[in-house]
Amino acid sequence: MNLRIAVILLLCDVNAQLFGPGPLDTYKQYFRSFRSLAFNLLGRTSENPANLRKARQLNILQNEVPVSTPFPCNVTGYRSLQPPTTVDQVRPGDIDIIAAMGDSLTAGYGLVATEVLQVFMENRGLAWSIGGQDTWRKYLTLPNILKEFNPNLIGYSLRDSFSTDRNSQFNPAEGAAISSELPYMTKVLLTRIINDPRVNLKRHWKLITVMIGANNFCLDICYQADLEYVLQEHRRDMIQTFRLLRDNLPRTIVNLVPAPDVTVLKEMTNKPNTCVFTNRIECYCLFANQFVQHVKKYHDIIKRWQQLDEEIANMPEFQQDEFTVIYQPFSLSLKLKENAQNKTDYSYMSRDCFHLSQKYHAESANALWNNMMQKVGQKFDSLQPLFEKFLCPSEEHPYIFTRNNSNL
Repeated sequence: MNLRIAVILLLCDVNAQLFGPGPLDTYKQYFRSFRSLAFNLLGRTSENPANLRKARQLNILQNEVPVSTPFPCNVTGYRSLQPPTTVDQVRPGDIDIIAAMGDSLTAGYGLVATEVLQVFMENRGLAWSIGGQDTWRKYLTLPNILKEFNPNLIGYSLRDSFSTDRNSQFNPAEGAAISSELPYMTKVLLTRIINDPRVNLKRHWKLITVMIGANNFCLDICYQADLEYVLQEHRRDMIQTFRLLRDNLPRTIVNLVPAPDVTVLKEMTNKPNTCVFTNRIECYCLFANQFVQHVKKYHDIIKRWQQLDEEIANMPEFQQDEFTVIYQPFSLSLKLKENAQNKTDYSYMSRDCFHLSQKYHAESANALWNNMMQKVGQKFDSLQPLFEKFLCPSEEHPYIFTRNNSNL
């Protein structure tokens, strides 16, 4: 067995024996110490040529698009001559500032991991909603799409980094983050944006993507006696978050992406032995033996959580001239990818069978972009193969779709 894999399995086993599936704060303290150790041991995996070659061999990277292939959309004319004064007239090229908040899926955990220990590397520069490393040809991300419309876009994460590093820029996402931490994360983001000399707060249009909840489902829900209260707390957290953004950031569009239903992880087939350990550590509410009988109940709460996100996004107080929250539902029907033998295709997952590979992040970026180009009420709620459907603004409708310009 690879020495590094042996080390992590040993540490996972020690964690389970010493702490057991326990309070989330204990988990986080242990986890963050281990994350720092992993970063120091491995270096930046997305910039290591040998690791990238291995990642290519494992088929966890998207196929690079040759320079002879043009960008799928015509980008000419999709930046306004003057910044628009309402959210309903914002074109893709009008976005000057991009940001994101969330958990390890936004922090970019393990996108190019070729062994289990590398899962703890935060490949933020490649993350679906906020990574800006390289270009769309190599790594399709929302910023790399928007850079084609506005090359002066700022805020995206530049490379592998922790949330506290300068390279993370406007991405304060944290691994193991839960809903109750989102208001604080918002204050961190506001501080960064407001104090950045590159930002003209009143003139620049901002796009912020938010997704939170997977860790509530995996690490916290099984320790809550009142699941109705869990939903009430989430509602409070989201409203507080959006009010903070609305009251402090003029000219802002928020993409609210619902957290995926993690109970699909129970459907994995031919699971590698390593993942039996990692799944129990990273999502013990689903995989620990004492909670197995409650999975159906948790699934129902997750669906209600997702519905609650949509209700909050559509609240009138978050539909204003210079501020809007748009529910982008592509993650609602996420399923495990399958290979030709109808077995789980682990090339779409990171080495822990919990986080996602760069290939899956690219498809997520494609899906988020498509949602932005679709009317509210007519948006895809699932992923499609990369570039199979890549929607574009048009002369008839050059704007990012909002509730108002969707005629709702």
